[in-house]
Amino acid sequence: MFFFVDSSNANPKDSLIPSQRDAFGIIPDYFCKQRKNTNGKTTSNGQAFAHERRAIQGGLKKTEFMKISIIGLGLIGGSFALTLKKRLENVTVCGWDENPKNLKKAKELEIVNIPAQNLEEAISFGDWVVLATPVHAIESLMPECMARLEPHQVLVDFGSTKKHICEVADRQANRHQFIAAHPIAGTEYSGPGAAFADLFKEKVMVVCDAEKSAEKHLIKFRKICETMSMEIAYLSATDHDVQLAYVSHLTHAIASGLSITVLEKEETHAQILNLAGSGFASTVRVAKSSPDMWTPIFQKNKTAVLESLNRYLSHLNNFREMLDKGDEEGIRDFLNKGRKIRKILN
Repeated sequence: MFFFVDSSNANPKDSLIPSQRDAFGIIPDYFCKQRKNTNGKTTSNGQAFAHERRAIQGGLKKTEFMKISIIGLGLIGGSFALTLKKRLENVTVCGWDENPKNLKKAKELEIVNIPAQNLEEAISFGDWVVLATPVHAIESLMPECMARLEPHQVLVDFGSTKKHICEVADRQANRHQFIAAHPIAGTEYSGPGAAFADLFKEKVMVVCDAEKSAEKHLIKFRKICETMSMEIAYLSATDHDVQLAYVSHLTHAIASGLSITVLEKEETHAQILNLAGSGFASTVRVAKSSPDMWTPIFQKNKTAVLESLNRYLSHLNNFREMLDKGDEEGIRDFLNKGRKIRKILN
């Protein structure tokens, strides 16, 4: 998901239509600089952006050597390792997890080549160091991770919230060696046994506050993402958290609430779940996700989640009132408004 133009006098930032500007309004400044092409001539902003897009399209060479350290060997960290191992021939993964059982399982499943004995060993191994732990752990681990980075290393986090993580990163002297990323991918399962190589295929990788990361690291990371058949969207950390509260975090709260409601009813109507169809199953599926991962997400994104939750409850309360009053026209209008979501769903 790269927004660029190829007009001689255009700025790529100006090429975004309003809906794109709202969703993907942060484009790294280096894409908007004037550059010299192979003939030594200065290209326009738009041409430079488009040219760079073409130059890196296709990802890394299959024979590229990569040394990666992954801290947190669950669904996301494990799938990241398996994806690169599937797509590239020379990837070596060093992994560490605070749970020894996860580390052992990751070794058995060939997610990692080298199980690190401690955090320090994991950090020192990779050219790319990936934090794929729950968000509260990312915040606590980041200062030590960044302090131990050598000049050639890059730290990437895959946390589902970004504002607080980026605030920690901003306080570090080597902020340019950090990329705040969030792969919009997942399942309701957790742990290394849930990891698989195609989790990220045709998904979106969000990069936040990209202007604070070194240009060379961002370009390499884009190549990594393209190698995994991912698109990239650029957002500020604040915008990321607000928008994800609506389309991800609220969804999990709703799924859990519905699940609890039906399970309570099951106590007096034992056959109720036998009557549940695919609609119910798809709605509550994410309620099976790990509470250890999701509790910190809700806590760290409290303000935005409460905003989305209040809006959602307002609509539900309006619906309840219309139903109570027998307002057929209002109910129909409510359902028709909800149907508009079909525009973005397959």
